[in-house]
Amino acid sequence: MTRIDHVLIATTNLQHGEQQLWRGYGLQCTPGGSHLPWGTSNLIVPIGQQYLELVAVENAELASVSLLGRAVLAAADRDRLVPIGLCLATVDLGAVATRLGLAVESGSRALADGTQIHWTSVGLAQAFGVSHLPFFISWETPAQHPSSARSDHRISPLEICEVEIGGSEPTLSERLGEDVPGVRAVGGPPGVRTVTIRLVDGSEVQLP
Repeated sequence: MTRIDHVLIATTNLQHGEQQLWRGYGLQCTPGGSHLPWGTSNLIVPIGQQYLELVAVENAELASVSLLGRAVLAAADRDRLVPIGLCLATVDLGAVATRLGLAVESGSRALADGTQIHWTSVGLAQAFGVSHLPFFISWETPAQHPSSARSDHRISPLEICEVEIGGSEPTLSERLGEDVPGVRAVGGPPGVRTVTIRLVDGSEVQLP
């Protein structure tokens, strides 16, 4: 089964974005790390078994020549949080790669204590290119999934229950290959539009 793993949100500065999430939504960030080859760094917002990934440019020179770095540079806006990507977890990444005719790529980042976490993914070029389609991930060590970090939110988030994706519905359906709970096509320009978080009490919060 394929499900929402995390949503990437661009910001001009991690501390500024962290304050926006806390003051505006009651969501607390936890330490992330650096994507050294991409020139970016992140903070994590655990939400159940999912998370938001707040991303900012750490090294502009490296970011300017990396997929993720360029996406953050293009989208980051000091006045608002900007969703830039949807990542889906899948139990068979190889099958997804074969279906889409794409390669499996390896990724990693360093935690604050120097520990490396590793994953494999499919579809980054389309996720951070002009089509802004979801990409797929498989974590090397599930126990290191970023959602496992402890957080003290002011609210009580249960799950990311819906992500609206702009663009062609047939194109999105072809990309997904199956019905993925919570992923909804809304037409118009491609890209992530909104992220809805369901709280423990059943109410919902929408970003941005």
